[in-house]
Amino acid sequence: MASHACAVHDLGKGHVHVRQALSVARPHRDAVMSRHRRSTAWLTVTRMLAVLLLCLLTGAPAVAINAPAPVAGVPDPGPRPAEIRVTLDNNYPPYSFHTPDGGHVGIVKDLWALWSQKTGIPVRMMPLDWGLARQAMDKGDADVIETIFRNSARDLLYDFSKPYARVDVPIWFSADLSGITGVESLRAFTVGVKDGDFCIEWLTDHGITAFQRYPGFEAMVDAASHQETRVFCMDDPSARYYMTKRGVQGRFRYTEPLYTGELHWAVRKGEAALYRLIADGFARITPEERRAVEERWVGRRLTGMVSPQTMDLLVKLLAGLAVLGIGALVWVLLLRRQVESKTENLRAAVAALTASEERVRTIFDNVNDAIVIHDLDSGAILEVNRRMREMYRVGDMPLSGIDVEMLSSGEPSYTAAAAAAWRRKAADGEPQLLEWHARRLDGTLFWGEVSMRRAVIGDSDRRVMVLIRDITERKAAQERMEYLARHDALTLLPNRVLLQDRTDQALARAERHGRLVALVACGLDRFKTVNDSLGHAVGDALLRAVAERLKAAVRDTDTVSRGGGDEFILLLSGRPDIDAVVETVASLHEAMAEPFQVGGQELTVTLSSGVALAPADGNDFATLLKNADTALHHAKAAGRDTHRFYAEAMNAEAVAHLSTRSGLRRALERGEFLIHYQPQISLETGAVTGAEALLRWNHPEKGMVPPGAFIPIAEDSGLIVPIGAWVLTEACRQAAQWHARGLSLSVAVNLSALQLQRGDLVPTVTRALADSGLDPLLLELELTESMLIQNTELVMENLRRLKAMGVQVSIDDFGTGYSNLSYIGRLAVDKLKIDRGFVADLTRNPDSAKITAAVIQMAHSLNLTAVAEGVEDSETLETLRALRCDVAQGYYLGRPGPAEAVERAARQGNPFKVGV
Repeated sequence: MASHACAVHDLGKGHVHVRQALSVARPHRDAVMSRHRRSTAWLTVTRMLAVLLLCLLTGAPAVAINAPAPVAGVPDPGPRPAEIRVTLDNNYPPYSFHTPDGGHVGIVKDLWALWSQKTGIPVRMMPLDWGLARQAMDKGDADVIETIFRNSARDLLYDFSKPYARVDVPIWFSADLSGITGVESLRAFTVGVKDGDFCIEWLTDHGITAFQRYPGFEAMVDAASHQETRVFCMDDPSARYYMTKRGVQGRFRYTEPLYTGELHWAVRKGEAALYRLIADGFARITPEERRAVEERWVGRRLTGMVSPQTMDLLVKLLAGLAVLGIGALVWVLLLRRQVESKTENLRAAVAALTASEERVRTIFDNVNDAIVIHDLDSGAILEVNRRMREMYRVGDMPLSGIDVEMLSSGEPSYTAAAAAAWRRKAADGEPQLLEWHARRLDGTLFWGEVSMRRAVIGDSDRRVMVLIRDITERKAAQERMEYLARHDALTLLPNRVLLQDRTDQALARAERHGRLVALVACGLDRFKTVNDSLGHAVGDALLRAVAERLKAAVRDTDTVSRGGGDEFILLLSGRPDIDAVVETVASLHEAMAEPFQVGGQELTVTLSSGVALAPADGNDFATLLKNADTALHHAKAAGRDTHRFYAEAMNAEAVAHLSTRSGLRRALERGEFLIHYQPQISLETGAVTGAEALLRWNHPEKGMVPPGAFIPIAEDSGLIVPIGAWVLTEACRQAAQWHARGLSLSVAVNLSALQLQRGDLVPTVTRALADSGLDPLLLELELTESMLIQNTELVMENLRRLKAMGVQVSIDDFGTGYSNLSYIGRLAVDKLKIDRGFVADLTRNPDSAKITAAVIQMAHSLNLTAVAEGVEDSETLETLRALRCDVAQGYYLGRPGPAEAVERAARQGNPFKVGV
């Protein structure tokens, strides 16, 4: 027996009543009692007797620690609240917990009921999960928080009462574990804790960070009862309550307390009036009332049982017995001293061996890999760990009933015979590491990484130890990565890597059997419009639908792959002749004719395709793909929704195209571009009124490259945007110079469709005007009718903003497009330029004459200026004057040339003798 001090806590003011009681010493202390403690046991007995006598002689309750003096003249705490909201832990017996029927009970609830009676203020108890209780207090949903431990961090948030209870907090652990002695021994374990509990902070401060969190103490005890946690931190009273309630108290042991916590009530920092009000209410509760509440939940004290006379006699009797006991104890100790000296070493050795064996068994059963120990001679399974039984789902099946055959998938290379061969290699001293396809007892298959090596276990070296790690998820991830490395992630079609591999195989087969192989490069026509108008999600869904339709249009032996964007590449293998290839390509285009239903939208798309044949167009994948792409480019240039077979001339054209494209990029950087100006003449006065800016490329090797040879390539590549910005800047600069020299000449600049559709067009024009200082009225931007047909919001907004700046707008090549007059009215166009095709036939074709006259008349009726371009002779010029055309330009009136030529002509008044 050993003695310890017991404390009965006064919850009202945080005082502690001290009482002495007897308790049985903890079992594990007997195993480690030292010889020194035995030699001083007589002193312990004396103390025990003295304590017992003190308890028996005391007829009234022990003096309380920090007992409050009678309260008199407590200051007024201020206005009385309508109610006090008290939040607290709902899972902390005996202070606060729920009965099986859901009722909230405990010491704290009863004391607050007394407080309410004394003060007349209603109290609303809010028992919650501890984490939620803390949140309710911090958010202002509660006035007081109960059953709270105090630390420096919480001192910043709350004003605490004096402690009203002290609670030991030990580590609890399963009785079959050993070596758990304190915080240092917890580093190899995951410690069960209550979420939000102070124990988490304490253990973290001491270097323990591996936790399994539970919502409450009761849930933690349930988990420990089912071996879900084997080591956990829990307050002593709550642990004993729930373990007794579950009937599992004999299945756990505990350490010395990690710390002794103190319970308080607290209010938010700075609420002094509320603090005084609550303290005043608890001061009115009498000691007798507090004891009654305490005894209701923890039992009565051992007081008032023996009369003073009997106690005096008992003291004398016990004193005599103490003397006899001390003598007997000394005699026993002397006799046993030599025995203990010899047995101490043996006991320590046995304890060390037991601890070592328990540690090995714990590791053996708790590693994450399955362990199987085989007999080297018979191959029988001698021992397995718990993880093996879980991994293979063999449950409690006896080891004699388990064999490798039932645990193998049975596939070639994964049989019992194969496993035996691997074991023999391990037995010969060659450790083995392999992947194994295994079978669980319920029939499911999984992949394991198996390690085998010969081992000495016990007194035998005829053992093979096998470690199995479940790598099913890793294997699946590897297979997925390998699949994605050879397939397109969006459509799951083969990608270019897999297509090349299949093409190489198809070419080898075709060479042996004399068959054709074709690569077909396909592109969806104007797919960008779908993405821009309906979004990328619809565009992705359309690509998946196209992929399915293409696969359905070819044979199973053919391959449909995605090259990226809207490009698909098809491998047609083993075709007997070119007609078979043509038939298949035609079927691809027919498959696209049916509309697609995507995202609630009905979409119709067309296909352009280019075909390269082996061996005629190449004998390897790279050559065939390049030639198929070249043919695809020509199919799109031919108007789309068609196909083209590769021809050598295409390659030459493609090389020239690429050369021109590269040259254009360098030309802009090297300043190889220049502007020629063609004068525009007033047919009424003959004076030069302006000039059209025309781009020229002075190639260092080829000389002057005609615009028709590079402008389409610039537009196709997108280079027309920076080139067009340069032309605009230079033209504005030149017109500003003319104006500074006294010539009010306008300058006309052609815009490309790509420029008009960009959001930076207006800033580009604004910058060119600002940098040159040119009046916007002297800048004329020429558009074609086809640009207006696109009629996007961005195009219309750009034109409206340009017109608002004062820039002039003219429609070039009028009469060749749709001639939609609504655009002219909406955009307030300033000029109509009659197409040179009508002007050239003006004197020879009556229809051209009628159309030209009609355009001029319409322009005048709309208050627009009519401009005729392509005037090549005097007869045409006079006819235009007769039709009252306003302005004309053409080779007859001046070829395009340097700005100086326009300036000289403008200073002559009527340089071309118009009307003379």
